[in-house]
Amino acid sequence: MILKLKTPAKVNLGLHIHGKRQDGFHELETIFQMVSLYDDVELELLSSGIMLECDTLGVPADDTNLVYKAALLLQKSYQVKKGVSIRLKKKIPFGAGLGGGSGNAAGVLMGLNRLWSLNIARENLFTLAAELGSDVPFFLTSPCALGMGRGEQLKVLKPCPKFQVLLVFPGFPIATSWVYQNLRLKLTKRPNNISILRKNLSLSDITSLGLNLYNDLEPVVIQRFPEVQVVKDELQAWGALGVLLCGSGSTVFGIFDDSEKARVASAGLNGDWERVIAETIENFDEFFPEEILNYP
Repeated sequence: MILKLKTPAKVNLGLHIHGKRQDGFHELETIFQMVSLYDDVELELLSSGIMLECDTLGVPADDTNLVYKAALLLQKSYQVKKGVSIRLKKKIPFGAGLGGGSGNAAGVLMGLNRLWSLNIARENLFTLAAELGSDVPFFLTSPCALGMGRGEQLKVLKPCPKFQVLLVFPGFPIATSWVYQNLRLKLTKRPNNISILRKNLSLSDITSLGLNLYNDLEPVVIQRFPEVQVVKDELQAWGALGVLLCGSGSTVFGIFDDSEKARVASAGLNGDWERVIAETIENFDEFFPEEILNYP
């Protein structure tokens, strides 16, 4: 038996860091939004063991990969004797702040639940997802959600009608751990625009949404990687309604309310950067096949 699925990327429309927690993680609020840039995942039933193949150099194909960890965690947690061969085709850049690995891991949990006929309820998969990483539960929750805690406490948000997202990858990865280690929060009270962004989404006000995009990690990244600011400036010059570093980077995204404007901006950028025009996702059935989405 073989299952094929796609797993999406995400952007953070807002990211507010409250401070460091006693467990070493940071307390945050963020708005996650899935976008239509996908990796392809193929799962083939084996009698035992876990095999992983990936077509992208630099992405590990061993037990350090989050996908492998997801399969192993599910196997151990539910005493599964069956195995799987996982083939991963990456279109989401590695180390780009787009949640590619987290989305892969969530998709594998969903897919293996069906492939191995485990009949696990979605809320129990959430528990495993939270063990794998802070962003993984989001990819099992909703195409748009408010993330709290370290990102794993989620509240479903109704997505507004689709808008265009021009993703620009400068060509280098950034380690999330490095960004947080170098984060120095000001002691003075900083604005928290998350509630404003939520209102913009609820009103489908893309113009105001663009004006209020913000990310507390952005200054840290720009100081070390000034190329990020160059990308931001170019996107703004080409008429993006809002421009932001995605998560811990290195991808920068601009939002547009018109697909032609996004296409013109993509063609007009000066830099030799990888770029993709995506759109926001409104429903899981845009990428999860019915046999996985409606199981159990």
